[in-house]
Amino acid sequence: MNNKIDIFYIQHTQELIDAVFQRQLVGLPQIFQNEINAYKHMESAQASLLGKLLLKHAFQNLQVQYSLQDVVIGRKDRPMLNDALDFNISHSGEFVICAIAQDAKVGIDIEKHRNINIELFKKYFNDEEWNEIKTAKNQNLSFFDMWSLKESAIKCDGRGVEILSKTHKQYTATDEHQIVCDDVLFHYKKLQIVEQYSAFVCSNKPFSLKITNLHYADLLSS
Repeated sequence: MNNKIDIFYIQHTQELIDAVFQRQLVGLPQIFQNEINAYKHMESAQASLLGKLLLKHAFQNLQVQYSLQDVVIGRKDRPMLNDALDFNISHSGEFVICAIAQDAKVGIDIEKHRNINIELFKKYFNDEEWNEIKTAKNQNLSFFDMWSLKESAIKCDGRGVEILSKTHKQYTATDEHQIVCDDVLFHYKKLQIVEQYSAFVCSNKPFSLKITNLHYADLLSS
């Protein structure tokens, strides 16, 4: 039986007024306040703040016994809880997204499409992956799909970017949606959030998804 992974996301198109931002910030554990205050740009600081509020909302919505106070920073600076409940947060452009998994590991990534020289990243892909990108009708879309998939996998794995070049999509006749980080197998799904963004979620167990789109009022009132 598949595990369920809950996805919560928000699109932030306007800057929070300072009083609201500060009120929400001081309500977070100190480790999160320090992280958010370290950002040089307000857009990134707000995205990080909203990520923590998404996580807080998820805990409340799912009625789990944990709070933000229970979160610790693990290896490679990955926030975590324990083996019973895992979470992961990603943000890019206007979107912030959070995944929650019970009795499984989870990694999530979202990437805003932008114009880059994809040749600079060739070393991170094997021949099959690179061929998929280069033969795609839309190479930019294919690149960001593959990149987001790999990022979600290494975030699920927890060993960080050092295994990015050892992380590869599995090509099988049955298209089982699997990816291997070095020697660890993960299952993945693509998230259809919005055009111009690529988003993927990975887990160490097969899973189904429940996706919830939230708004400012959902987070700022919780």
